[in-house]
Amino acid sequence: MDEKKKILIIDDNIHFVKMNTAALEAAGFEVEAAFNADEGFTKVEFGQPDALVLDLMMERHDSGFTLAKRLKNHPSYRTIPILMLTAVGEATGYSFSMETDGYWMKTDDFADKPIEPDDLVERVNVLLKKAAEFADES
Repeated sequence: MDEKKKILIIDDNIHFVKMNTAALEAAGFEVEAAFNADEGFTKVEFGQPDALVLDLMMERHDSGFTLAKRLKNHPSYRTIPILMLTAVGEATGYSFSMETDGYWMKTDDFADKPIEPDDLVERVNVLLKKAAEFADES
């Protein structure tokens, strides 16, 4: 029997966390939550999630970017796929994309909030599949 994949949601919006925890659990994932970047890093250290869903703006406007960079530069965590989500586009009109910003974002995928539960589950599954293929090649 396959072990459930563990997803860590790092976001300071408790409503967002609860809603997306329910969607991911319904899709068969084990889900854990952290509500700021420091708590998120600690949970990565001790929980070894299979993927992260990471908010861009938490305690600081760049908390998500800073945490993503920290994780991708760490030899033990750099292969953990990261889906970054943010509502910055809705608030400012500016949007990010992997095509134009991926080279500096240090994430594996990016989407605007709010995200539909089915889209979130699909994106997490794609990231996990890519991570497994990469691990098989290594």
